[in-house]
Amino acid sequence: MPQLPVATGLRVAALAALALAFADPPPSGEMRVLMGTTAEVRALGLEEPGPALDAAFAALQAVDDSMSLWKESELAALNRSGTGRVSEPLFATLRLALDVARASGGAFDPTVEPLVRASGGLGGPRRRLGESERRRLLERVGHRRVELDQATRSVTLRDGARLDLGGVAKGHAVDLAVGALRARGATAGLVDLGRSSVAVFGQPLTLDVADPQDERRRPWATLVLSDQALSSSSNAQQPDHILDPRSGLPARGLLGVTVVAASAAEADALSTAVFVLGPETGLRLLRERGADGLLLLREARGRRLALLTPGFRDRHELQVAPGVLSRE
Repeated sequence: MPQLPVATGLRVAALAALALAFADPPPSGEMRVLMGTTAEVRALGLEEPGPALDAAFAALQAVDDSMSLWKESELAALNRSGTGRVSEPLFATLRLALDVARASGGAFDPTVEPLVRASGGLGGPRRRLGESERRRLLERVGHRRVELDQATRSVTLRDGARLDLGGVAKGHAVDLAVGALRARGATAGLVDLGRSSVAVFGQPLTLDVADPQDERRRPWATLVLSDQALSSSSNAQQPDHILDPRSGLPARGLLGVTVVAASAAEADALSTAVFVLGPETGLRLLRERGADGLLLLREARGRRLALLTPGFRDRHELQVAPGVLSRE
């Protein structure tokens, strides 16, 4: 059976597309446009890969149909009504989002929708919020305004709260797509959704993390991912698009964050939370959640420093580019 070899020259982040260098013969794979971006699914160990690939893409599409705010969806309907019984995937995604919101002290918060929408993050013109408008919108933001009823799988939004699951839904979709491949017999594979959420299973793969300041530079870090998921957050492509839900202001403390976790949904939410929290508190959150993190920041005199969770270098065979200092 062919194996997933080490892939070099990759760029994984919200900055550049993911490309794979596979051995010959290559695994079965396909790319489709989903969730407003390009999704790539690859699998090994299947005599007839078509049904497995279709099932993986169907899992991605189902999450988009349920949780997108760019079209009519289950989540959009919940925001309008403020209460209702929801599907199991939406309930599970919201439950994880609220868990990370509590753990991060609100640095990641699924009720950030009013701030995101007013700032132009859901299709309107990008704009900076005035202080009075920002204070008014903050009265509708906060994870404590969301009530979940596990017994009935119901959700209630209080005080005008509205949900935006953009920081976790893609990761959840990747997890479901990986599950679909495994359920249909794939022995190894990859799901890459939107350049920022990636999961690998069955065979390790070496990935390069693109420079968050300039993707034309050489990648600033290389790591190995094996039966794990990765998510990266930065403001490189859309300056100031990551908001601190606690203040309504753009988060600017870090240049970039890459998180490795057991699930893509967890990595997705944590990368945003850590980007907002900054280095010290962000690293502590990752340790508490049992995740690995790679944080890039600028020090005095323009030097760049990579901060790592303990053991990251050994677990992921990390290498950083010359000129980047690193420490655990």
